[in-house]
Amino acid sequence: MRRYTVGRALVAATETSLFTVPNGMDINVTFIHMSNNGTINAEGSVYYVDSSASSTVHFFNGAIFPKGETKSFNEIALVLKEGDTLKALGGSANMSIIVTFEMYPKIGTLSNGFGT
Repeated sequence: MRRYTVGRALVAATETSLFTVPNGMDINVTFIHMSNNGTINAEGSVYYVDSSASSTVHFFNGAIFPKGETKSFNEIALVLKEGDTLKALGGSANMSIIVTFEMYPKIGTLSNGFGT
């Protein structure tokens, strides 16, 4: 298992792909930090596209960031499978995001159907 950190400056009202899980790998997201570095209030969203179900899962959707405010989530265990994509959306210019995750080889599936 190896740790990575990805950081991006977000463009106002533009969806930004942070990463797509490579084939044969799984990712465990352990930390998300989003900030509004601007001078006006803004909304921020983080979500992922589940490639196995062709669906978008919003888990941090439209949170309000007063000017200069940051939000950190470090007690999470979001597991993404190969082909899944983590995305962010900032409601104004001057927003940024940092995501730390662990990547490891895909482990197979459980006999009850979970883990796919």
